[in-house]
Amino acid sequence: MERKILVTIFNEHNQDRSEPVKSIYPDGIHAAIAQAFHGYDDFEVTIATQDMPSHGLSEEVLAATDVLIWWSHIDNAAFDDTVASRICYHVVNRGMGFIALHSSIFSKPWQRVLGIYYDAGLWGRFRTMPKGEKERVWVINPGHPITYGINECIEIPADEMYGEPQLIPEPDQTVFLSWWEGGDVCRSGNVYYRGRGKLFQFTPGHETFPILYQKEIHQVLRNAAKWMAPSPDMIIPTTGDGHLCGDARENLNHRL
Repeated sequence: MERKILVTIFNEHNQDRSEPVKSIYPDGIHAAIAQAFHGYDDFEVTIATQDMPSHGLSEEVLAATDVLIWWSHIDNAAFDDTVASRICYHVVNRGMGFIALHSSIFSKPWQRVLGIYYDAGLWGRFRTMPKGEKERVWVINPGHPITYGINECIEIPADEMYGEPQLIPEPDQTVFLSWWEGGDVCRSGNVYYRGRGKLFQFTPGHETFPILYQKEIHQVLRNAAKWMAPSPDMIIPTTGDGHLCGDARENLNHRL
């Protein structure tokens, strides 16, 4: 029997406690994301929220996590710096996957692991219409495992517009490109590699629309989790003190 993929879902869990978001996600945004994995025996899900001790992301939890899925928005600045650094460690050194949904790209761990910083107003174009805008998330890398089971595009009836230019690092792979009803476009599914870890930026998911219930979004999340989980065959060489071995492979007596 294959080992289960251990998915931890982090949700800020602030806006979904009150209206208008509570009516859309009455059990929390994390519950809608978790539905992507219900009924699939190859996944095991843990929930973490910002109001938990260590934000629910203790060393024990992170050490057991294969893929971390993240949703946050208004409380990014209040996130603990030590926990953010711990997340980066597990991505870079252990190969933990990290999926950032929608405004999670402004979170501390995402920006730290990519080596960037930007405020929402300086990052790129965005537009929030009261009734949202139609979005078509086009598959532009159809051979990529994240796109498996997805047709030519995912149609989202209403979302907040994220548009180009996005002042983001050049992705290692771009998987999705979104078109918006107002005429904008956006690189909406981007893959980055950092150390042993894979990162995936997926822009859909504004909190006032029921996007995170869509079956196609759930398919993308399952695909991404399967592909991003670190292989049990990955070798992480260390010495007892946690450092890579610095012993010479050739004789260096002449350098003494």
